[in-house]
Amino acid sequence: MSWIAKEFFEASPMLVLPVVALILFVTIFLGLSLKTLLMKRGEADRHAHLALEGEGPLDGAYEEVSRG
Repeated sequence: MSWIAKEFFEASPMLVLPVVALILFVTIFLGLSLKTLLMKRGEADRHAHLALEGEGPLDGAYEEVSRG
């Protein structure tokens, strides 16, 4: 670590927390990206249609509103 960064972090140990959070985020992001890229095509298709299961073409599109 450079002397500037060392002096900066010595001033307040709490400044390490954003760096730890960034490292954690990047690690999880890269792990999930790798998992997604290595996923089999059938599994990806199953996940893609998961949100659409059980919905017809007009299910939930129109709801009657009672006025009164």
